[in-house]
Amino acid sequence: MLSVVFIVAALFVPVLLLLQRVPGPVSYYTRLLGFACAIWISCLVGLAVGPLNWVLGDRGATNRAVSRTMHRVGPFLTGVSVKVVGGDILATTNVPAVFVANHQSSLDILCLGAVFPRRVAVMAKKSLRYVPLLGWFMTLANNVFIDRGNAKSARDTMGLVAQVLSAQQRGLWLFPEGTRSHQINDTLLPFKKGAFHLAVQGGFPIVPIVFSTYAPCYEPAARRFIPGVITVKVLEPIETRGKTAADVDALLELTRSRMQAALVTIKTIPASPVATKAKKLA
Repeated sequence: MLSVVFIVAALFVPVLLLLQRVPGPVSYYTRLLGFACAIWISCLVGLAVGPLNWVLGDRGATNRAVSRTMHRVGPFLTGVSVKVVGGDILATTNVPAVFVANHQSSLDILCLGAVFPRRVAVMAKKSLRYVPLLGWFMTLANNVFIDRGNAKSARDTMGLVAQVLSAQQRGLWLFPEGTRSHQINDTLLPFKKGAFHLAVQGGFPIVPIVFSTYAPCYEPAARRFIPGVITVKVLEPIETRGKTAADVDALLELTRSRMQAALVTIKTIPASPVATKAKKLA
């Protein structure tokens, strides 16, 4: 059975990569298919190593295995790679810490693969727990699911998470915009306060991470998905020690302003020139 899988893959992948060279809708949809395959492969790796990591008591290592798989497989199957600026900051940032990034589309997973730190969990909406493969590995990896429709439940979860992160010396990755922006003009949606309340409760540093606007390479509304390089910039951590709930709004605005300033300075570079919509300067 395994040999059949390898034979099918050996035939499928070259055809997929060849079709991606065909201009127009064929290229767009085959790159989407390639991206979906990269996600499936990464999730399968998570499901393969998750039970072992669970037994070994290091469930968080599953996230790292999945992210590194995506970092290798994703660019190969889509033609889109990631350049990291400030990666040394991640290497010297100790957990527990709160990592926050802008949330544009499902392509964020490709960027996550390039920079996802060790000993870090992801906070995601509760419904993702029930997505086949993705939700299964995320549960095995001890990620955090939150019910956004229940404010009390969300607050209780945050309080518990702060305790667990401190006790286990782990970090948490969140998208403070709360939903995908699909922006094409270097802008951020308003931030929600949950990540900042969590950071203050635990006295954890906030590490902002910015993904360049994907539109030059990936814009679903225009049916565009072409090869190129996304830039990810890691910003200096923002300390929260000594802060209280009264400082949450100021921390949120400081983090968002730094991320917005960085977003307009980093670019996604397509492998070939494309006509993009005129950007509105913030």
